[in-house]
Amino acid sequence: MKAAIYHGVKNVTIEEIPKPELIPGSVIVKLMRAGICGTDIYAFNIDGPEMNVLPGHKFGHEMAGIVDEVAPDVEGIEFGDHVYVNPMNYRDPTPDLSREAGCSMAGSFAEYFRVEHAKYNYNLEKLDPEMPWELAAMIEPCAVAYETLTKHKITPDSKIVIYGGGKIGQSALALLKTMGVKEVIVTARNPLRGGTIEKIGGILCDTTKQPAPDFIKEYWGKGIGNCNEETWLADFTIDAGGWHGALEELIEHAQAASDIAVVALGMTQQKICEVDLVNKGISIHGAYAYTPEDCQEVIKLIEKAPENFAPLTTATFPLTDIVHALEEATDSTKHMKVLLDCEK
Repeated sequence: MKAAIYHGVKNVTIEEIPKPELIPGSVIVKLMRAGICGTDIYAFNIDGPEMNVLPGHKFGHEMAGIVDEVAPDVEGIEFGDHVYVNPMNYRDPTPDLSREAGCSMAGSFAEYFRVEHAKYNYNLEKLDPEMPWELAAMIEPCAVAYETLTKHKITPDSKIVIYGGGKIGQSALALLKTMGVKEVIVTARNPLRGGTIEKIGGILCDTTKQPAPDFIKEYWGKGIGNCNEETWLADFTIDAGGWHGALEELIEHAQAASDIAVVALGMTQQKICEVDLVNKGISIHGAYAYTPEDCQEVIKLIEKAPENFAPLTTATFPLTDIVHALEEATDSTKHMKVLLDCEK
């Protein structure tokens, strides 16, 4: 079968490797679509090992496809089923390969994929055959965003701010709008992201025109914190951008007793003063990966309002054109989510 192999920065090749063999308890999935994640882009352009993508390995972890082979001892999964593959649970961790590294190098940029200990509602989710593959491929990044949202009790009247209008930020927006949240402010710096935010129903904060804190305070008004400091009135804020200073800014302007969720993989050190956390009474949560239950809820939400998720995908390239696809995905002014057609 064809598979993309990572050899280093700007060095990815399509190679012929053996198709995975069926073993007890496993299924083989013929992959239809695979999404390019920000971690894949980082590995391609900057540093693979920092993202747990090692030279000489397959990579990619966002995928959906059709069950192609089923081991005799597997129950409830049939040839031809349309499925989402959970890259966190497709096999057991090994002493030399952590669960995170196993996910990063799962190998969705390939024609076929083996799922071990295969079971629905664990590492596979059965999909409606009518769900477009472009939406099925968005389940994984939306599950990342959904796990972030579970850190806060959300109601239709919740005032939510998302710092960062990229793939995860806009996935969170699509989920929130489908959940019925009326007002979600999302920051962005380019017209493509801004247009998509407005198409989905978010409130665009164009940070090329106005700093986010100023915009948010003008839009919702200002509050007074426990120590007489000026705050915005957001109930819940999400750091989906990861740029330097973002977390400090979210803490500085946070409303008393509000929540902050961090899903961005920011790489810089930021200053956090304990007295600010105490005086404001805020909670900060890191959002790591997702559960099978998160994936199931995401599928329900995508089925409920597919029109909210369709704008998140902007291009699909053949698997054999992966280098071009990675180069295109790098340009956030041209693309949101870029997919690979694993049949081509």
